[in-house]
Amino acid sequence: MQTLMQQLLLTSLDPETDPILCEYIDIILPAVEREFGSMTALGGDRDRHYNILCTLKDPLAAEKARNWSDRPDQNLCVHVLNALLLGWNLAEHHLPTSLSDEEKRLFCLGITLHDYNKYCHGQGEEAPKASEIDDILALCREIGARLNFSAFWPQWETYLSDIGFLAQNTQFKCGTNTYPSNWPEFAIADSRRLTHPLRHLLGWSDIAVHLNDPADIATETAGERLQEHLNLLGIRKTLVYHRLRDSLGILTNGIHNATLHYARELGWEAIVFFARGVVYLAPKNFSSPDLADLKQFIWEQIALILGNKMLDGDVGFRRDGKGLKVAPQTSELFPPAQLIRQLSDVIAARVNNAKNPATPKRLAKLVERGLITEDREKELLKGADLRSDRLAEFIIVIQREFLGNCEDYGPWMLEALDLATIFNPEDLQINIGGVNYGWYLAAAQYFSKNSTLDLEQTTELLAEIGDRLADWATENNSLPAYSSPTQEVFDRYLQYYLDFSGIKTELPPFGQELNAYAIAKTRKAKQPICSLSSGEFPSEDQLDSVVLFKPQQYSNKNTLGGSKIKRGISKIWSLEMLLRQALWSARAGKLEEQQPVFLYIFPAYVYAPQMIKAIRVLVEELKTVNLWEIRKYWLNHELEVSQLSHWLWLREDAEIGRFAKGSYDSKDLPFMATVYTTTLGETVTEAWVHPAFLATILPKLLGVRVVATASNVPLYRSDREFCGSAVLDGVAGFWSLLHCPSEVRTEQLDSVLTRLLVVYTLHLDNRAHQSDARWGALNRTVREVMTDVLNIFAIAREGLRRRQHDPSPEEVERYWNFARIWSDLDKTMQEKLNFITELVRQYRTFYQVKVTDSSHAILLPFSKVLETILSVPTQVNEEDLILQGAGLLKDAIDRQNIYTRPLMMDKSVDFATRQQQELEAIHRFVQTCVCDLFGTLYRGDRALLQENRNRLKSGAEFAYRWLALQEKNERDLASPS
Repeated sequence: MQTLMQQLLLTSLDPETDPILCEYIDIILPAVEREFGSMTALGGDRDRHYNILCTLKDPLAAEKARNWSDRPDQNLCVHVLNALLLGWNLAEHHLPTSLSDEEKRLFCLGITLHDYNKYCHGQGEEAPKASEIDDILALCREIGARLNFSAFWPQWETYLSDIGFLAQNTQFKCGTNTYPSNWPEFAIADSRRLTHPLRHLLGWSDIAVHLNDPADIATETAGERLQEHLNLLGIRKTLVYHRLRDSLGILTNGIHNATLHYARELGWEAIVFFARGVVYLAPKNFSSPDLADLKQFIWEQIALILGNKMLDGDVGFRRDGKGLKVAPQTSELFPPAQLIRQLSDVIAARVNNAKNPATPKRLAKLVERGLITEDREKELLKGADLRSDRLAEFIIVIQREFLGNCEDYGPWMLEALDLATIFNPEDLQINIGGVNYGWYLAAAQYFSKNSTLDLEQTTELLAEIGDRLADWATENNSLPAYSSPTQEVFDRYLQYYLDFSGIKTELPPFGQELNAYAIAKTRKAKQPICSLSSGEFPSEDQLDSVVLFKPQQYSNKNTLGGSKIKRGISKIWSLEMLLRQALWSARAGKLEEQQPVFLYIFPAYVYAPQMIKAIRVLVEELKTVNLWEIRKYWLNHELEVSQLSHWLWLREDAEIGRFAKGSYDSKDLPFMATVYTTTLGETVTEAWVHPAFLATILPKLLGVRVVATASNVPLYRSDREFCGSAVLDGVAGFWSLLHCPSEVRTEQLDSVLTRLLVVYTLHLDNRAHQSDARWGALNRTVREVMTDVLNIFAIAREGLRRRQHDPSPEEVERYWNFARIWSDLDKTMQEKLNFITELVRQYRTFYQVKVTDSSHAILLPFSKVLETILSVPTQVNEEDLILQGAGLLKDAIDRQNIYTRPLMMDKSVDFATRQQQELEAIHRFVQTCVCDLFGTLYRGDRALLQENRNRLKSGAEFAYRWLALQEKNERDLASPS
């Protein structure tokens, strides 16, 4: 079964992809994921580095560990894969002379092994030195066997010297061994091809995957080295870049994708992708783009996405008790005439309260105020339904937004509705609570006269009136002048933040930003500062038709005698919020009620073109994770986290398979992908259960880096601003109870995921129902198992009692494995688990019953001793307590059937000896319970022992069942088949 990474890559590959690359992905990639996925190529955990270096007796262990861990994470699997894909693309499309099939396979295997020193470090071993050729080749042979090289290329060992030469000499720096005479004879026909082009191709790929910003090609020596390799490879191209020094989410992704399309028209080819931009190959004599033309092109692309959704009524509008509201961005995106013409479709989409129309209520209010009679109301109620609501709101929103100062608007509308003989415009100016009730009166009158019109015909009527009104208002110059402050601010944003090769970028004016901030904080300030950004761009009041969260959340917390607290939002963030509404189908002002947690997905340094397309498929097709199914799959695959890569992560209807990419090509590439989770629960714990798992499993399976936060604003603008593979900001309490770090490094992912899956499974098995996972109680489960490892068995016993059955052998093995995993976290827990196991092993020497017997029967010796310890007076000394306990236990054992007493069943020993052996075993067991359990572990405190009595018995029962299961398995293995 394919891994998730295989599925995504095969989806993104071109149908004309070379079969050799497809074979590599099919055969070698799963093994690379398995062997390299938990090893660090860059970054990593400082303590782990330090421990390994100390083991290797490195005198600079502390300094090296600190320097390495200060770099952002990149695991060895994604490091190798991105390097291979980047080099492959360069060779396939740009080399003057194509590589032969033999050279392509050498390139694939050479780049796979080029960081064998990091593999050795991950194994805690010292890598061979450059002069130790035999050791290098032996290591390459060992790794190649693990990575299934023979299935990819049966003759690969014949080329072992060639592969070792490429792997050892990928980097053009000291520590290489580039003299062919030092190596065994090469198998390639022309050994010069190893040095040129293959070695330069590997060197270029390795440098490229170490870049962490597109501008590095202009500001770092890496750019010069990349260009030098290109020149030596005979590729007559130059490296250029674009970079957006900000990451907001959908808006910045849109800017990147629009820039990518624009650059393609210039003849630039995108070769390396970053969270904040792209590196391209451009002609040597490339011309810089026209900045004004580029800004206009990007704006048009963003406006196109929003415009279609706005005109469908999906975003940019909100309806409340006072009618339809229009977001400022909607008015700025379309000229007034165009918006009036399209308003009928918006009204049809947004005004849908057929079961509870507003018009009858408005008429009742008019009767209450004596403005119309009850008889008139009865007559008008014939047309007081959804049709009237739509017509009234259509008229009101046009008047409020576009023609509020036009005195002729009222008469024109009455004439258009053929109501001029019934109403005077002045009679319809009935404003109550900020709503013009007069137009509801007119709308009811119209439909009482035209009662045969249905909703579809009503929409056609509104469209016809809109067209006529737009023509009339245009001819009479009644419409307000069209301007787009949003576009002006957007242009300034691009001016400050978009870098392009060959274009000098303006830096944001800090003085202007500081001045705006200072003014916004004064009492006389009329405009609130943006609550989502630094305030460098003009802001406006937060409207509930724009933001996804609750606007003005704390507006009631005002100082005595002070002005009303207001929260603002900048034009840039308004665009981002509207795009999220449009593309996520999220309701304005309602998303916050579902307690969303946002996952911001960054590349680990770079994406190869195939990888960023693969992440696009993931974002489009990632299904809602069912933790019941995850639990089942994990249990069925020996509790191995790496096996989750084979689980069905994508939706069943996703077009996954070789070369299925056509379905996704029209989607934007996710430079910084954003997905979010929601919950129907009410607690923070319920909100964080799924995202905590996703934030750690995605870096494990795909090598990406994930930031999980409840903040609408990304915490980081770039992946270079944080170091971990996963960052969890403001996570629920269960995370800290589990002693999981808020920033998880590559080597910690397996441990953290295993810990999470153990506690999730324990909770689902024993404290949840299929219809209700009861995640709100997870904190209690975590707190108990972190307090005492034996609580794992107590919780399991609780679930078994609820289901009314004894544990099956599979359940015994499962919970015992959970306890062993958990005891690895703490030496005290490990000692306690071993101690309980030894206690049970001691009493099994003289007392054994079937595992199908009752818990009372299984625990008889242990229960008797605990009862004795807890019931004997405190003044009894230790030796007397042991003797008394042993005597009482011997009496209880004597009353049991003989087949429960293994020592007495051994007929090869005489009876007196058997009795003596049993008595000694009982005495030894009771002595251990009194001295070690009661005296040492519980410090002679009977109250503490009583408190822990039930969890001790649960642990002892599972230990008994586990030991019995181990003995049975050993007998089965020993018996002839």
